[in-house]
Amino acid sequence: MYVELFMKEQQGKFQSQFKNLPNEKLVECFNKQVRCLSGNTIRKVYLSALKNELLNRDLDCSIVLNKCGLRVQQKVKLENKKLVYAD
Repeated sequence: MYVELFMKEQQGKFQSQFKNLPNEKLVECFNKQVRCLSGNTIRKVYLSALKNELLNRDLDCSIVLNKCGLRVQQKVKLENKKLVYAD
């Protein structure tokens, strides 16, 4: 019970944090997760909140979306309101 409440609170904190960031900073948050080997619950909550914020913006983020969440294997950059793979 407490764990679920804690996760919900963390989700809200991450969403508030992401909501106030400009697009470029949101992309930086994504890129910090690339190749991160950690698979803990907080990271899943973080990535879920990040995905939700990307979807709420007027951005084409299809390159990093999959059925389960976000593809975080490769860094991206923002070009004309579209996420593309960085060189």
